[in-house]
Amino acid sequence: MEYSDARAVMTVALSFLLLLHSLSPTTAATKLVEGVCKKTISYANCVEALDSDSRTPSASNLKDLAKIALGLALSNATESKSFIDKLLKIKRTAAVAKCSSWYKLVVASFRSALEEVEEDALTANYDAKIASDYAVSCENELGSRGIKIPAISTINNYVQLYSSIGFVITNEL
Repeated sequence: MEYSDARAVMTVALSFLLLLHSLSPTTAATKLVEGVCKKTISYANCVEALDSDSRTPSASNLKDLAKIALGLALSNATESKSFIDKLLKIKRTAAVAKCSSWYKLVVASFRSALEEVEEDALTANYDAKIASDYAVSCENELGSRGIKIPAISTINNYVQLYSSIGFVITNEL
């Protein structure tokens, strides 16, 4: 094999390797997600949550990922508030009523965090973090009254997850 042939083969091989690497699942977005999720309360649940949004693979920076995560958090919190309000009509207790009030604050916190990402990362960070406190207050309210509602406990856990994700991302902006 002559030098020019060997060089052509090497060029083709190198091009092929670069193509394979660019098609691999280790994209910039994947690295962003992994970097954030390693710092949250649950790596696996964080990755699953962020990967549930079709926009995540195209996130090119932390600000893009923050908007996605906080959008997911807001959507989840809004659905959770609606669920608690429906439950309140069926199971009219002071604890569930209090949880409904706490969830109004959860929704407001995630909404504020999402709105603040562009202008004030510190406020977005605080708002993302405080949402978790409201979910914990809901859980404590149920517990202090001896009420067990697994569905509310589950959504409280999701708020804590999304709060953790939002806090980690906005802390790095």
